[in-house]
Amino acid sequence: MKQTIIFYLAIGFVLGMFQQTIATTSKGETDGRHFQEVKIALAGTAETKADYFDGKSARAVILAPGAMFSKESWHFLSERFQDLGISSIALNSGSTPDLLNAIAFLKAKGFKQITIIGASMGGAGVLFTLQDKIDPLVDSVILLAPAGGLPIKSEQVKKLFIVAEDDMISSSAEVYHLYNDSSDPKKYEEIMGSSNHAQRLFDSKHKEDIIKLIINFIEN
Repeated sequence: MKQTIIFYLAIGFVLGMFQQTIATTSKGETDGRHFQEVKIALAGTAETKADYFDGKSARAVILAPGAMFSKESWHFLSERFQDLGISSIALNSGSTPDLLNAIAFLKAKGFKQITIIGASMGGAGVLFTLQDKIDPLVDSVILLAPAGGLPIKSEQVKKLFIVAEDDMISSSAEVYHLYNDSSDPKKYEEIMGSSNHAQRLFDSKHKEDIIKLIINFIEN
């Protein structure tokens, strides 16, 4: 699986080198809240389509979904962030080109603190991307049952690992191993009595507890 993920990220990065630097937007709306549909290639990579929810604070969040999910799957969480004044940008993947574009987009908007949330394959993409030099504005990472990846050794980034006790795709033992091998500061949360994988946890009775856990981690 790790070789497949690395190949996917590498192909995306190589193809992206031929794209021009652009940032275009259009307006969207969900449940009365406004967001921008953006197309960005600010990091010299392949164009990224994303949904940007504007907030008022100095912090913004990047949301990278699992392989079976799209940027729209994060809208409910982006709306919660927006209610708190926190901006967010929801991606269609956790590939290196998408993540680098999202970071560049938020930096261009003047944000001073960036959190990255990655689920399943998106979490693996985040872990691989952060093996290289980490942008100093990225100060926290939240990983929902990452499907592979490497530990984060940077002490500049605080880390939260979340996994269901009986997750059948990313076992709690595998996620704990990633947590254990990552540097401090870090936190590990195992959702007891659940087998839901990554974003599927938001379809379970644990949804509100996990949202509160994420918000508390970001704000404190």
